[in-house]
Amino acid sequence: MKTQPPTQGVIYCAVDLWSYVESAVISAFALRQVSPKLPIIILSNLRNTELQEQLYEFNIVIQPILIPEKERQNNVMISRWIKTRLNTFTEFDETLYLDADIIPVKPIDEIWSFLQFANTALTIDPYPTISQLISKFTHVSQVERTYTSKICAGDSVQFNGGLILWRNNYDGNTLFETWHKEWSRFKQQDQLALSRAIQETKTKIAHIPSAYNYPIPFILNILNISQIEEIEQLNKLKPDLPQLRDIQLIHCYQSITLYSNIFKEVAIRLMPDATEKALRCLKSISKVYK
Repeated sequence: MKTQPPTQGVIYCAVDLWSYVESAVISAFALRQVSPKLPIIILSNLRNTELQEQLYEFNIVIQPILIPEKERQNNVMISRWIKTRLNTFTEFDETLYLDADIIPVKPIDEIWSFLQFANTALTIDPYPTISQLISKFTHVSQVERTYTSKICAGDSVQFNGGLILWRNNYDGNTLFETWHKEWSRFKQQDQLALSRAIQETKTKIAHIPSAYNYPIPFILNILNISQIEEIEQLNKLKPDLPQLRDIQLIHCYQSITLYSNIFKEVAIRLMPDATEKALRCLKSISKVYK
């Protein structure tokens, strides 16, 4: 009997701020250009009928989600409440989650092959160990950092939660359920909670190369934001990382809130056609920014 191949798709999360929707749409159009057949869903509690209709023509769906009022009352970061429950929002057998500030620049079709090694696949964080990340996250309560240190060895691998690839099965669901439980303890940092969940469930994680989650801070001083030099010059900054010509996805960590328009400027330069199409569609929500 012939079995059907697993369904595969990509989801984003863009809630509460139209700037998140804007970035997710730009990223989705870039992804549509490099991997034309992948279904794309943007989870959002913000609605704009005109934008939804335009995106539908490109097989990009904005899936409305309702935020429980009790979560609002708890003053949590809603995107993290959603992110730690992504398994409940996907309709695919195999799902790739991307942060809204990730720019696809090359085809990513081979990324699904990492699920042959484990039910969940992640990239290593720019701060590659638990101790390094805890030292970096001084904005996180000392209580949570101390709690995490007791559960996870300092030299444990720290994975980045900006890109998550998983199979919709018992193991994948168990990791998410544990992740949400761990995040709910403090309702602050989702990555420390992810590390605790991986440790508690003993989940096997397949390592995705950094080419699929390339950290833009490593090249910002060469990009200089306002002008991007030749690709060859970018390769000189971090020679142990993939060269730009080999990179599939660039992650503009915190760009939406911290680096202002960095994400958009880089997208315009690296993926001009896709970004132009996205910005044309986004004109329907331009009044929101006025």
